[in-house]
Amino acid sequence: MRWVRIAIVAVFVLAAASAALAGSLAAPRGETTAVAVADPPDLSATAEIRRMFMKPGQVAVAVTNHGDAPVRVRGVELLTESFAPSGVQEFDTEVPPSVNARDMFIQYGAANCPDGVDTKAEPASVVLQVATEDGAEHTVNLELSYPNGTLDRLVREACAAQAVASAARIELGELTAAADGTLEGRLSVTPLGEAALEVTEVRGSVLFEIHAGASTPEAGGVTVPLVFDAHRCDGHVVGDAKHPFGFTAWIAIGGGEPVATPIDVPEDRREALWTMLDARCAERE
Repeated sequence: MRWVRIAIVAVFVLAAASAALAGSLAAPRGETTAVAVADPPDLSATAEIRRMFMKPGQVAVAVTNHGDAPVRVRGVELLTESFAPSGVQEFDTEVPPSVNARDMFIQYGAANCPDGVDTKAEPASVVLQVATEDGAEHTVNLELSYPNGTLDRLVREACAAQAVASAARIELGELTAAADGTLEGRLSVTPLGEAALEVTEVRGSVLFEIHAGASTPEAGGVTVPLVFDAHRCDGHVVGDAKHPFGFTAWIAIGGGEPVATPIDVPEDRREALWTMLDARCAERE
């Protein structure tokens, strides 16, 4: 019986050795067994404008997760010839499975304007750096629709601003209190070249309304008398206003179409406007 047991053990040892040899032959020296890599998540993206939440020079990249598990966005980069590269912008935002998109607000670079104010956006894509629940990292390149109305609008606005900046100097003068508690000031638009300038409209912001008078020629340019008043006094509106001084003037250059142009508001004018808003809102309580 002892010899029978020895024979059985020998058979098992021989079988194990044969299996090891077969494995070494199947996997050549220096190679490792391949590990399955998870597929990238099923995502899509669009470019959107969210005026209530965006800072100047921003676009919202709206990401939709079509899968069945959440993903975490670590970085977003916009790729297009229409704007100077701004690189990967860091995030730490979870995008759950849903038909509703999650916005990522990113800065875009200076616009390229080969056709001036008539420039349209070139094809664009966004690159997302994302992590899935299993800890895997993925780089997902998503083409944006083309033509793209959102990017066309941003390019048009940026190129128009460049055109106005090269043609005019725009200054908001000192603000003084009027008898009724509003503020009065003057908007001066001075040409930097030979083109004639015209201010066709001036608009206020979510908090401040602006009443513009008739423009008059002055020093080769034009000036527009302005009256500032409180527009909204709701506590939540005042507290949540992202761009309280987002004032805009429409300026026509050389008889062309008026171009929307932001008005820079110096710090001392901002302080005067806040003071006026507090006083006017107190009167309405």
